[in-house]
Amino acid sequence: MKKNAELNRRRLLQSGLVLPLAGGTAFAAPVPAKAPESIYKKLGVQTFINAYGTLTTLGGTLMDPEVKRAMDDASQHFVGIHDLQKRVGERLAELTGAEAGFVTAGASCAICLATCAVTVGGDLSKIRRLPELTDSKTEIVMQKAHTGPGNPYDQNWRMIGTKVIPAETADEIRAAIGPRTAALGMVLSHNSEGHKLELEEMIAIAHKAGLPLILDAAAEIPPASNLKKFLKMGADLVAFSGGKNLRGPQCSGLLLGRRNLVEAAYANSAPYNLFARIAKVGKEEIAGLLTAVEVALKRDEKGERRTQEAMLKRVAAQVAGVSTVKTEFITNLDYSHSPRLSIQWDEKQLGLTVADVNNRLKAGQPSIVAADMTKFRPSWPGLGIFAACLKPGEEKVVAERVRAILLGMR
Repeated sequence: MKKNAELNRRRLLQSGLVLPLAGGTAFAAPVPAKAPESIYKKLGVQTFINAYGTLTTLGGTLMDPEVKRAMDDASQHFVGIHDLQKRVGERLAELTGAEAGFVTAGASCAICLATCAVTVGGDLSKIRRLPELTDSKTEIVMQKAHTGPGNPYDQNWRMIGTKVIPAETADEIRAAIGPRTAALGMVLSHNSEGHKLELEEMIAIAHKAGLPLILDAAAEIPPASNLKKFLKMGADLVAFSGGKNLRGPQCSGLLLGRRNLVEAAYANSAPYNLFARIAKVGKEEIAGLLTAVEVALKRDEKGERRTQEAMLKRVAAQVAGVSTVKTEFITNLDYSHSPRLSIQWDEKQLGLTVADVNNRLKAGQPSIVAADMTKFRPSWPGLGIFAACLKPGEEKVVAERVRAILLGMR
């Protein structure tokens, strides 16, 4: 028995559990492992509360836990990228109703590859000459509101040397179509304000002319049903960003559409040693974005929106008693943007501009990034607090800080 007791004691000691000593004292419990230091803290890079949105310059999105797990798993194994893209493309087709699809290095990359598809196609001799477009169609007809300088995204359509032909009315678009036209293009974005033709009419004009319609729908999620909607409407190639409200990897995107065009786009892409090899996408992003699509299609979007609206109502209630302050929810032009609260005040009376408040929010601890709605299209007065990227409880921090600043407190 004495021998067994001694063995049990040794096992307990080896396990790290506390054992009483003869004098009534105890062995010290093992010190818990210290949590690893944040990479951003190590680098001395400031993190912040994001009360603005999924801007690329702010780091995009926060990935769902399922996405992170998929990426971690993918990072631990080797796999043929062509094999992975083929199977993921088949799964994306099942989920979205597309004839085909694949994961790209962002929505901009998807648009670039889409223009490759409609110009040089899968012709290897032409692909190797890019960005030279000899013997290829070279023009993309788009509504003027979707082109620069007002809309910065038209650069995505011109990366391979294509020329964007701007037009406004339906008659002007039809007149702009000629023997050099490769496709019609459209950008769904708040930067595209003021266009005269909706997507349905652009698709009809393109198809009547025997041309494909390429759609940039980078940020048009939620609702996740848009992954299916635009294809059902007849768009031939559709690009989505993975790093916005799909909550996938920031450096990922989707290209979905007609099989022949998707295959031509993929023929131009990495990992082939061709023009678009610069837009390489890794096994981690491919696995992560597929998972993000699967999660998004099951998400309770209405419930999330109610939660986000409740967060902003708490912000509004906190600042309501400040002199001259009023708040209002800004109606979104589409459902894809998060609920938005505008906080407005008499700038002369309080001696504070929107820029002043934003600067003080950024300079505080924790740093907070909010929106200046006066710089939006369309412009709106006030400080914008958007809910999509706020973590639970952060709205309270934002509200208290905005209130303190407007009250003249430091």
